[in-house]
Amino acid sequence: MKQIKSFKIYIMVLSFLGAASCSDLLDQEPISITHPDVFWDSQANAEQAVAGAYGLFKEAIMTQSNFLYWGEWTGMTFMNSRNWIVNYIEGSGNYVLAYRDASMNWKNFYRAANWAYTIEQYIADMPVDMFDSQTEKDRLLGEAAFIRSLTYFYMARIWGDVPIVEQSIESSDQLISEDGFIVENPRVDELEVLDYALEAVNKSIGLLQYSTPGASNWAITANKASAEALKAHISLWYAGRDNDNPEMIQQAIDATTSVINNSGASLIDYVNEGKDGFDEMCIGQSKTGLFEINISADMNESFRLLQYDDNHTGLTLNYPVWQSVNTGISPYMDPDFYGNEMMATDTDRANDVRKDLFFYEYGTNADYSYLQKYSHSAQDEASEDAYAQFSESNILIFRLADMYLLRAEANARKDLSGPAITDLNTIRSQANVPDYSGATDRESLMKAIFDERAIEFVGEAQSGYDRIRMDYFDGVPWVNQARNAKKGYFWPVLPAVISRNASILQTEYWRGKL
Repeated sequence: MKQIKSFKIYIMVLSFLGAASCSDLLDQEPISITHPDVFWDSQANAEQAVAGAYGLFKEAIMTQSNFLYWGEWTGMTFMNSRNWIVNYIEGSGNYVLAYRDASMNWKNFYRAANWAYTIEQYIADMPVDMFDSQTEKDRLLGEAAFIRSLTYFYMARIWGDVPIVEQSIESSDQLISEDGFIVENPRVDELEVLDYALEAVNKSIGLLQYSTPGASNWAITANKASAEALKAHISLWYAGRDNDNPEMIQQAIDATTSVINNSGASLIDYVNEGKDGFDEMCIGQSKTGLFEINISADMNESFRLLQYDDNHTGLTLNYPVWQSVNTGISPYMDPDFYGNEMMATDTDRANDVRKDLFFYEYGTNADYSYLQKYSHSAQDEASEDAYAQFSESNILIFRLADMYLLRAEANARKDLSGPAITDLNTIRSQANVPDYSGATDRESLMKAIFDERAIEFVGEAQSGYDRIRMDYFDGVPWVNQARNAKKGYFWPVLPAVISRNASILQTEYWRGKL
């Protein structure tokens, strides 16, 4: 029987899981990292530590399929979940989810960020002769800085203002001041968090090298293009949250252009590559990937496909992946949701090949139509049960199409309709969608770009964040000006975090609602 290990977290990091989450600085009792001079004595150990940081980030977004709750269901673009907990969001925009404390708790992100920061400190002090080369030492430092930046960026998109912890928490002594008081870190302004994430990603870009599609770690570990893709996202998010900050818009354009020109990645031509291209993209490490969460039975980083509501396959797939139709949990493509309505009414979408590639029987039967991006699997050879399958679909974080559409959005923000439409048409052409012929004012272009992103990245947990960054909430009935004025598009902080750290204040919209 295959032994499946969901997260490749090594002994050092398992010890660290007992350390402070830094979310409340008292969530768990910290323990010291023992014998650092013994552990941080070789490249092999440093590699293990970095692998553990990836594992911690993977745990943060995959716990109870949180990445879908944060970034997909809130967008209300295609999938109408029949899961009763998700219905809290889709029905009324209520993020106070029953039995879902993990969705409001930033603990796992701080574990990943703190471990990445710790790695940076220790590797920086290791002599170069402990590594194969200076390039290898730089690579490991760059990957750790990438993970630190990525975790803070996720927190900024989910909660807005969050605490910044600029030290490695290794001992409970660090949580007590010289005067004997508990150290409490308050939330800081969202833009300051983004500045911190930008500092880390710029460090990463300076240390990493470009990779090549087909390389053993392509897209499942960070390279220079992965970091530039992250910088593009952070910069454009910053611009969207700071009155179209022109410096940040230009940084987004520069970063996306560098990825497009230098990454070695290429787009999937859905028309000519069809299902083969789609399958390769979803299984992962394809020519179009920039950064992904690895799901692979061969690498012992997979899990059994089950139709439960605590994993993303259970929340996105249906028959014939499962033996029978699941009308209690699995979603369907609701014709009244924004994306489906748009696909049905926009004549340009009549022959969009993604209808057949991305979805099972799109538009034929609501109970049978579902997303196929997480449907790739491998048979458990030790079982005779045809439904004993292990997941083989990677979670796609950044890919090349994302860069074209982010650059289109950045140029639209600058009122440069020509370059924006060129990039938009590049993505449309891959799916047999005719060139954009609509109005060229900013509002119209932003809608066209949002629509393209809604289709292209359905199920990849982008549309919820896109709505906040682009300030575009059409099709989400529970969003209104009063809610947005109180930042009700962000998630509430878990009350347990606030009760342990008096300096943490709840987001205004959620005060009195938990």
